[in-house]
Amino acid sequence: MEIIDSHTHWGPSVTMGTEVTTEELLRQADQSGVSRIVIFPFPSMALADEEINEKLLDEANRVKKFIPYYYIPETMKPIPDVKPHEQSPWYPTPRPSGATSRPNAGALIHGQRPWPSAAGGKGFYGGKWHWMWGIQDCSSNYQALEDPRLDEFIEASEKINLPIVFEEELAFTEVFVRKTKNLKIIIPHLGMLGGNPMDFLHTFKGRENVYFDTALASSDTVMKFIEKIGHERILFGSDIPFGTMKWELEKVLSLPIGDDKKEWIFYKNIKKLIGLK
Repeated sequence: MEIIDSHTHWGPSVTMGTEVTTEELLRQADQSGVSRIVIFPFPSMALADEEINEKLLDEANRVKKFIPYYYIPETMKPIPDVKPHEQSPWYPTPRPSGATSRPNAGALIHGQRPWPSAAGGKGFYGGKWHWMWGIQDCSSNYQALEDPRLDEFIEASEKINLPIVFEEELAFTEVFVRKTKNLKIIIPHLGMLGGNPMDFLHTFKGRENVYFDTALASSDTVMKFIEKIGHERILFGSDIPFGTMKWELEKVLSLPIGDDKKEWIFYKNIKKLIGLK
């Protein structure tokens, strides 16, 4: 059975003083039989150095098992979706002469956006929104919902049509989702870090564009979600380094559902969301 881990961190963490290396992710994947790995930067590193997005993309181009996601910065720049020589409101500066012509190799220079998204054929396959302006893994900053750039972000993201792993408090998430039409949103941990998972389930069970990943959630809670919204909106994730692929995988494998439903959780749902064949 094909398995895609839809939630891992890659690279250094400023606040934790640790690093998740490519070798460690591949070691766990080989040990657990995971075929592809979604990676995104640690929040502390992304906030300290936005160029980590470029480094992550370069590593994903080198390591074919990796599926890169773009960490959305505090300026609410959407997932890059322009060709190397195009411009956008978020990156108005033209590409400097003499810069490399390889689409994914350019550095983020003077506000330039050099990376196309996967929707354009190469690049990022999704994004990660993490406690925008708030206290990480603790409290949302509701002023972000009033920023005029938010509507621009949502409009651009819906055109790009790639999923966003979205982590905030329940009330913040509810307001954000109401602003969207068809933006594909993945709530990690079944909402565990933003409130009570069952409250997230009740709030979003009727929103077909809202998905959930299993990372760090209990088997019982995962089953309750499957019973209410079906297996088609659940994704397998490990949240390395906070979880391990082996443990999180065994948790899903032990669920009392058929292999056909587990296939959707392990790889079919995420492939559908990111357009991966």
